[in-house]
Amino acid sequence: MMLHLNKNWQGEYYSCMHTNLPSSAYMYLMSSCSLHVNSRSIGARNFPQYSSKGEDVFRDAFDQALYKLGASCDDEGTIVDCGCGTGTSTRRLAEQYPQAKELIGIDLSPYFIDVGQTLLRLSPTAIDVNSNNKEGWITNIESDERIQLRQGDISSTELASNSVSVVNLSLVMHELPLYAAKEVVLEAHRILKQGGQLWISEMDFESQAYKAQRENAALFSLLRATEPYLDEYADGMSELRSFILQQFDVVKITAATGRHYALLAEKNDNKSSEGEKTIEDSRFNEDGSYAIEDTHLKPWESSKQ
Repeated sequence: MMLHLNKNWQGEYYSCMHTNLPSSAYMYLMSSCSLHVNSRSIGARNFPQYSSKGEDVFRDAFDQALYKLGASCDDEGTIVDCGCGTGTSTRRLAEQYPQAKELIGIDLSPYFIDVGQTLLRLSPTAIDVNSNNKEGWITNIESDERIQLRQGDISSTELASNSVSVVNLSLVMHELPLYAAKEVVLEAHRILKQGGQLWISEMDFESQAYKAQRENAALFSLLRATEPYLDEYADGMSELRSFILQQFDVVKITAATGRHYALLAEKNDNKSSEGEKTIEDSRFNEDGSYAIEDTHLKPWESSKQ
């Protein structure tokens, strides 16, 4: 075994142990057995009726919600995918926005970036279908020369001010303490050009589903075991939205699933606003219920019969 030291966003060191496999073999194992399968299992629990396709439906739900809010990208524009991990969301954005000139994925983990770069380099045979020649729980990777994956700090990207069309944050903000999330918002505003958009896809602890989960102390403690800032994120959702509204002229939020939201904020510093700015919030029905039915499996369920 080999011991490596890595830094989290605070600069604190933590250890990561792995075998001394050849680089390509180790990255294949890491990506296929952990990252892709885990991601697909999350999607399957949110949309159990779709099984392994649940992850695609899960991500589609955010896409559709953002489209509803007016998501767009300029021709020859730049999309920055903050907290991209191994590039799953970046590759998806590349498929959705063929008019974009470049897509830059940034993640603090050099290991995730290395995995993502290797998958792109080895595509389209980076990950095979299963022995029955049918698509399994792991998807194939399509290369795209417009994609750049970089190791870096998303609160200090070193990109030029007023230079990008879109900043995307997919399931990133709940991983951060509130002050760090605000720093990321400020950096997004700095690098976005006039008319550029910030997209946030996240867990919604103001939804009935996540409220109920959080009230179950035993269950929520298990979730927090791998999400150390989840309480701070949940308590700070309203404050974070208000902070985003201070920076951006237009802010809209809507339900994406029965327990997740999509938020779009547009930068237009030259636009004069009359009166107090407000957030256009369509997450809830008039009776207070969430706008989308929650299809997530109960904690004790493994599948829908």
